[in-house]
Amino acid sequence: MNLVKWFRKNNMKVMAVVIIIIMVGFVAGPLLQRLGQGGRRTSQHKTVAYYSDNKKMTNYDLALARQELEILQMLRADDLLKSQDLRGILLGELLFSEQRANPVLINYMKQLIRKNDYRISNEQINDIYNRSTPSNVPIPPNMYWLLLRNEAQTAGIRIPNENIGKLLGQVIPQLFNGLTYSQRIGAIIDQQGIPQEEILTTFGNLLGVLQYAHLVCSNEDVTTRQIMHAAGLENETIDVEFVKFDPDVFAKTQGQADPNSKSEISNLKSEISKHFDKYKKFVPGDVSEDNPYGFGYKLPDRAQLEYIAVKLDDVKTVATPPTQQEAEEYYEKNREQLFTEQIPSDPNDPNSPLITRTRSYAEVVGVILDQLLQDKINSTAEKIISEAKKLTEAGLEEADIELEKLSTEQFKELAGDYKAAAKQLSENHKIKIYTGLTGLLSAVDMQADMNLGTLLVRGSGQSQARLTQLVFALDQFGRSELEAFNVQKYKIYENIGPARDFLGQTMALLRVIKAEKASVPESINQTFSTRTLKLDPNQAESDEDVYSVKEKVDEDFKKLNAMNTTKNKAEEFLELAAKDGWDNAIDKFNKLYGQQDGEDENDDPNVFKLQNFTGLRRISSAALLTLKEQNAGELTERLLINQVKIQKLFIDQIYSLVPRDSDSPGVPPLIKEFKPDKPMEFKPDMSFYCLKSISVKRLGLEEYEQLKARRLFREEHIQSQSLAAVHFSPKNILKRTNFRLAETNEENKEPADANAPTKI
Repeated sequence: MNLVKWFRKNNMKVMAVVIIIIMVGFVAGPLLQRLGQGGRRTSQHKTVAYYSDNKKMTNYDLALARQELEILQMLRADDLLKSQDLRGILLGELLFSEQRANPVLINYMKQLIRKNDYRISNEQINDIYNRSTPSNVPIPPNMYWLLLRNEAQTAGIRIPNENIGKLLGQVIPQLFNGLTYSQRIGAIIDQQGIPQEEILTTFGNLLGVLQYAHLVCSNEDVTTRQIMHAAGLENETIDVEFVKFDPDVFAKTQGQADPNSKSEISNLKSEISKHFDKYKKFVPGDVSEDNPYGFGYKLPDRAQLEYIAVKLDDVKTVATPPTQQEAEEYYEKNREQLFTEQIPSDPNDPNSPLITRTRSYAEVVGVILDQLLQDKINSTAEKIISEAKKLTEAGLEEADIELEKLSTEQFKELAGDYKAAAKQLSENHKIKIYTGLTGLLSAVDMQADMNLGTLLVRGSGQSQARLTQLVFALDQFGRSELEAFNVQKYKIYENIGPARDFLGQTMALLRVIKAEKASVPESINQTFSTRTLKLDPNQAESDEDVYSVKEKVDEDFKKLNAMNTTKNKAEEFLELAAKDGWDNAIDKFNKLYGQQDGEDENDDPNVFKLQNFTGLRRISSAALLTLKEQNAGELTERLLINQVKIQKLFIDQIYSLVPRDSDSPGVPPLIKEFKPDKPMEFKPDMSFYCLKSISVKRLGLEEYEQLKARRLFREEHIQSQSLAAVHFSPKNILKRTNFRLAETNEENKEPADANAPTKI
């Protein structure tokens, strides 16, 4: 039937139905609206958490807090905070990063921390991005904003809107390319319908949070004694001349038994075994009262890797060179961005106004061709590694179980064969593909290796991590330093890569096939391979690629037995130096104990030298603690701290020889057990030092008075900035504000007593 005819025939019925629908809407609309508002009102006022003295946090509160953060972002407060000191940067990351860490900003923070000696660890920086309760319930930024805002307001910190308006009038043109206050605020009012007073109050609350953080983090008093001590350590210097006597020179014949005497051999083995047992639980280099020489045979965390690698020089032989047409197209596409330069408008006047000049194609064609060729080499190498990854993950893709749920044994069973993949790739691409196994390597071994230590793995965005970080972030090692980065955490037998050499020489795919936690050696006879990634087919295995516990113990035992001989020789040297002069004594001892015939010709025959250390400054315990905090969680933390600790002990021991009322001890040394004719023993490096002269440049009273104010300000600044990481730590915010989530089944009931233990 024709639709028009049907409407003409039934127009009265249609009009009746329409009128009924309109009447129902007119009568029921307000009722439905009230019912809907009632539901929203119930949801808005639902209590989701409690804080402070049993204050309720509702959905409505969180919606307002979220709106305030949006207002702040409209004002680009996140960018403004990044331009402030560390307090501002940390607050900005807490409120606006949405748990997406910015690797560039994190590196900047780390540089800032080290440059200014802030006592902040990498773990504390990582904690800023860990915004969850102990029970792993995520806490959104608007909750932290509400808690921080309330904290500042409760402390009585409020900034008048008039002052906020003046401040925004100054910063808005800087943040918005010259826009005035009226233009930017007016746009927000017109587009968002937000009153000006609300905008100013919200920005004032942000400044209030910063001001409260400043007050809280700056309330530690720095005493005059602290300042004097710090100024003395930083500005007093010591110069020392010495000849060092190392037991290595005299240890060649020490700790050896007569090969024809079974009893001597047995006694020597027993002594070496006792030495091993005494120090096997110590970490090498850990100097203490119980271990003054720093002996230690405990093995560090170690990992064994399997790899497939290509050398970019090999890939270059199969990469297709770029054509002139490709170079011309690249030039036309990037001419304005890459090939312009600023030059003086008058070639004869270097101070004349600058003008922009576009470099001609002829000038840059060589650079373009080199860049295009390098791009093709990189893309070809990446294609090869991607194919390797696909070949070795085929079994994993076919598995019915999620990768996260696979056990180590399942991963091992499903992972592809690296050797077979390398052979296939070599045949397909007609180049050498390197594959093999490393030994059990520590983080220090990997970092020191010229191939493994330079490999980086890219994460999402701009983030990237060193291969060493990824390897030792395995669950087996119990580390968590990757939490703040958008970088994957791997499992044993899971492919890592593509890994790129930052020197532009290699690209590789790797996987950890074995992880050994730090442990005491199984026995003194334990050995293991320490070979690394080999990219030279002619490179043969060497004895240096095997670590032997016994060799290390024997070496230390010989040096320890040679200490008495070393002391006697040092005493002979001092007697000779007093009689014939230092230069003659040095020459004679080098002839007697220097390089002998048949020894390595590369060894320096002048074993004994007059060395001069100038400008040595004492290292304070506070500086050592700062260094320890800054490097907490770093793979080489312990090695670095031990080195600095030994350096501190050496300088302190030299300083102890000089009376406080003198710049020089006269005839060194004059005090304590150190005698003019006796060498100084320094146990941490198992050596004796024959000191020729010591002089100290003291900090005078007048100089101290000039430094005091500046040093006081600096110490207060360091303390304030260091405490900012504690103040804005998400865990600390939840703890000090007594934050606790509302129970879902008791959302309308009063919470427990605020003095009761916090339940999160």
